[in-house]
Amino acid sequence: MTAETQPENSPPHLLQKWSDELPYQILLLERLLLPEDFPFDYGPLSLDALEAHLLEQDNSGQENAKWAELVESATAYLGEVLLGVAGGAWGWNTRPVDGRPGQPVICPDPELELSPVAPMLLISYALRVRTGTAFAEERARLRQAVTARQQAIPGWQPVKEHTPLVDPRVARPEDPVLSAWLAERSAGLSAWGKDAFDGTWRRNYHPDTLDWLEALVKQRFATVAEFDAARDEPFVQGACWYLGEVIRRNKGAVWQYIPFDPGAEPGASGSRENVWTEVPFVDQPDKRIGGAAIPLECLRELLPEEDGDGEPNERRRGLKGELFWFRASSYAHVGALLTRLGRVSREKADSVLTEYARFAHHELPPHEVPDALEAFGVAISAHADDVDDLEESYTSLLMEAAALTDGAVTITDVRLHGGEYGEILEFTRNGVRMTQDTEHQSFDYLDHLAISEFIGHVDPDPGDDTRRFYLADFVHLRNAPYESYYVFATPEQATVLEKELGLDLR
Repeated sequence: MTAETQPENSPPHLLQKWSDELPYQILLLERLLLPEDFPFDYGPLSLDALEAHLLEQDNSGQENAKWAELVESATAYLGEVLLGVAGGAWGWNTRPVDGRPGQPVICPDPELELSPVAPMLLISYALRVRTGTAFAEERARLRQAVTARQQAIPGWQPVKEHTPLVDPRVARPEDPVLSAWLAERSAGLSAWGKDAFDGTWRRNYHPDTLDWLEALVKQRFATVAEFDAARDEPFVQGACWYLGEVIRRNKGAVWQYIPFDPGAEPGASGSRENVWTEVPFVDQPDKRIGGAAIPLECLRELLPEEDGDGEPNERRRGLKGELFWFRASSYAHVGALLTRLGRVSREKADSVLTEYARFAHHELPPHEVPDALEAFGVAISAHADDVDDLEESYTSLLMEAAALTDGAVTITDVRLHGGEYGEILEFTRNGVRMTQDTEHQSFDYLDHLAISEFIGHVDPDPGDDTRRFYLADFVHLRNAPYESYYVFATPEQATVLEKELGLDLR
């Protein structure tokens, strides 16, 4: 049975239109309308900053398209923040406002028995009273109602209806077709790298390498038709994988695949008319307003439809510009992921985020993601620069590693001796003496190869405890020293961390 089409100005149609535009409005606010240092934490800090910015930019007394755009985007963000406190969902109030056929409102969790809140009216009120605290006071009112409900019913939590493409969601299970495609790409990577990058050493997943890939695609194919004819060949498929991997490793995206669904409506997800069906793509389902891209389409759009002076298909930013639409990891994102995995408690995550509150929501470059894992207490690092004392540094590293095992492994009596710079490292593991050969160019630098070999001695004994230390690899910038990071996790946890944080754990 086909759903009856709603009239254009009916509340359901207007609400659906607003919901469809929400992700764009919030992204517009973040990327273009607010300062770069705005704290997009969906919390009280951001509400204070948003209200202050609106007061500073106030142009409500004049006709101004940019001001109207700012207010509409601020409405979307303000509403999402308040929904995060009180639960509930977006609704539509039919009372006309400023020539509009109504306005969006948030309807708190029904168990709170609160009236809907109109973010646009709240913004108008804030501009009128100019206290700078109107948003915070409304949030406090909703929080007070939630607290009262929790006191009456211990353990109760408000339920927020999922806002599509705004709220994080669970990634799709990896489809067998995608698994096979990824395995095939991995197996052919060496040959593809020599062909595409004139040597595998150039293939380091740095964003700058996308300029090389883009130039190579334009060199090999003159038109979209030529590209389409070769779309199933190893070069094109390898190029799709490499572009997706650059996005994954630099921004923390995951590979996804939607199989054909014969029951899907035309144009819907799973239908043959939908461009996302039956093609590998990268997505960020666990991040607010996360990005998504089909590498095949990104490459295809580099080319003109026909020979001659035809223009490419609307693409002006180039492949490297595709990264702009993806949200990098942050301390808040890493903490949420570790909590979801049961790797850290919510109390531990909250304490770390409180400590790093000033930049908890700032984007992390790839090499700082393992550092965030260390901050949450699930990883250790070996210093890459000069150290004051080799033996003391090895001792500290081994003791920190043992502490993560919760008593499964104890390390004592660490000693470095022999050779001009100390060639033999000895330590006692659970009462058994262990030795490790090391090589040092001076007294100042640790032997990172030796660390990668002896860190396995701190793994718990095989059996019921499957946790172990994984060396974390990440995208490196040129000519810069980096710590060596070791993440302590079960194989299942390591797989998720690897896929969702853009790391290689081995």
